[in-house]
Amino acid sequence: MEKLVEVQDLHVRFRTDEGIVYAVNGVSYDIETGKTMGIVGESGCGKSVSANAMMQLLPDNGWVESGSIMYNAPEGVFDVTKLDKKDRRTALVHGKEMAMIFQEPMTSFCPVYTIGNQIIEAVRLHTDIPKTERRNYVIGLLRKVGIAKPEQRIDEYPYQLSGGMRQRAMIAMAIAANPRLLIADEPTTSLDVTVQAQILNLLKDLQQEFGMSMLMINHNFGIIAETCDMVAVMYLGFIIEYASTRELLNNPLHPYTRDLLRSVPQVTDKKGVKLSYIQGTVPGAYNIPPGCPYAERCGKKLSGLCETAKPPTVDKGDHRVACHLYTPGGKQ
Repeated sequence: MEKLVEVQDLHVRFRTDEGIVYAVNGVSYDIETGKTMGIVGESGCGKSVSANAMMQLLPDNGWVESGSIMYNAPEGVFDVTKLDKKDRRTALVHGKEMAMIFQEPMTSFCPVYTIGNQIIEAVRLHTDIPKTERRNYVIGLLRKVGIAKPEQRIDEYPYQLSGGMRQRAMIAMAIAANPRLLIADEPTTSLDVTVQAQILNLLKDLQQEFGMSMLMINHNFGIIAETCDMVAVMYLGFIIEYASTRELLNNPLHPYTRDLLRSVPQVTDKKGVKLSYIQGTVPGAYNIPPGCPYAERCGKKLSGLCETAKPPTVDKGDHRVACHLYTPGGKQ
């Protein structure tokens, strides 16, 4: 498959009053054309930061220290991290070629403008649709994403819509310019289970209709399993395991991945069975441990090695894992 995006050895930092935050540490992954790449991990592990860097949405105190994000645009491949605001290609990663669905639409929509005004503005910025046709075009978008009575809803404010309807409106704004890459950052977190399923089915239908690639960022392995072709497991800013979704779920290699999967409730669990959990807490990103980032919480660690030496990334066929257990000095 053709690669639409190649993230290579990406390092992202944030400057704060407490010190430098090492948010992303040498992350590499590919997004193939028409496929869905998933990133999964606990909150605060850096899942969203690489996507924000891709969209040039890092705050003023954040920067890409090293690495690259190569984007395969119709006009040629370029490194997103090297663009400045004056470069005409910058517009490509701000809603035209790439678009993003955020975790909480209520904070993403401006409360004093109707959803129609805000989606029409996206259409104005990123398409050549004439002014006289934009309203009808947006009504069509709202209908496409499953919003009932779009002729009425287009003139309503965000607070007048339910959470599911706001998320659908945000999806309509994201697909307004028919982007080649859609980034979904925890798109169903604040929704109930029934609406979650509807939104995920909508995203899959839109991907098939438009041929988009997707980057799905989530902490829920069930959603990752349902939507993604490939998946990267992140911990403390590192990708510790990378494989096809089916391979990773059937044969998880890293102890952290196994621990995450064990903590997911199963419908086959008997009554009274205690939910498994990962003991300890994620180390602070201000001071990255010298060894494996998961060593402090890992029940399989090799004493004297895991705490002192960073594990190399080992290729196990089409499966990559960063763990000392799979090196010559390990046990597997």
